[in-house]
Amino acid sequence: MTTIANRYSPISSTAPGGMGEIIECTDIHLERQVIIKRLQPGVEQRRIVDEQKALAALRSKHVVQLFDIIELTDRGPKELGLVLEKINGKPITPGAYKADKASLAVLWQIACGLADIHARGIVHRDVKPGNILIDGEGVVKIIDFGLARSMGMDAKTHSVIGTPLFMAPELWQGGAISFDEKIDVYAFGVTALALVDTTPPTELIARPPLPVGGATLSKSFAGYPAPLINLLTSCFASDAAKRPKMSVVADAISRHLLKDQHRATVVLNGTPNFLNSKNRAIKLNAAGVGSLAIEYDGLDFRVTAVSGNVFLNNTSIVTGNVLPGCCVITFGVDRNRRFVTFDVSSPEVMP
Repeated sequence: MTTIANRYSPISSTAPGGMGEIIECTDIHLERQVIIKRLQPGVEQRRIVDEQKALAALRSKHVVQLFDIIELTDRGPKELGLVLEKINGKPITPGAYKADKASLAVLWQIACGLADIHARGIVHRDVKPGNILIDGEGVVKIIDFGLARSMGMDAKTHSVIGTPLFMAPELWQGGAISFDEKIDVYAFGVTALALVDTTPPTELIARPPLPVGGATLSKSFAGYPAPLINLLTSCFASDAAKRPKMSVVADAISRHLLKDQHRATVVLNGTPNFLNSKNRAIKLNAAGVGSLAIEYDGLDFRVTAVSGNVFLNNTSIVTGNVLPGCCVITFGVDRNRRFVTFDVSSPEVMP
């Protein structure tokens, strides 16, 4: 094959890929490797149009990027081709992980990518390990939008389509099937399970899948913090409405990945005090006005004791309150007021 669209020079023979044909090329204008994807002969053109619509709206570190849309004429009739980011990586391997911080880092990236996809009103519909790549720098990328659909009126199907093990129960109903992003949440849960356990519960193998007991999932996810086990388990809910949003999952995983990495600076009477994993508790005394004890549990800075008149944003502080990342604490009222600044560093999860 000669240069495609006067810009893309093929560097390898074509290879079939699911519902599309893939051609590895060099973009001779920008001197970078890309892949061009088009449909196999006989596959409805709507598939590639769907992928085009989904990817064109997306800009995410954890989703394959669409660079260009071109026409291919080497097979006669004009065909659409998607010019996609070439990812030098491999699919995540089922069973290659333990339920630990390393696998949580992978799950966090998948969750972030799916949250970005859903924020654009797109349902991926084929979330599974084979469609998730990890590049040489450990960055996770979600690929293959051949089954993607927009949410809303277009999100219907009359046939069972997808990868059976990762398909939510509602997709196995007869007739016209309406769906939303919660089918991706279910598939994410199965993917999370597949990372740490290559033997799926018999309930998931049934068609349609049956409810999986929490004890079964907890055993596979043992090693993760209990709140995350509960959250991952909720991804398998038979009732789609009870599954969490991917943004909620991403935020929850992020919190636990950053455990013990925060630092709070508390300034009273011009004197800074610090709370972190090495100094977890502090007691602030405003003589004759009030006192406040704060403890860092690795996730939050929580009030453990309070006496006198102590306020946060004009509201009385009580034991158990979690302090926000940046605030001013007020001791006393009227002329006796004293102010304490409370500021928390904002570490970020890095892949």
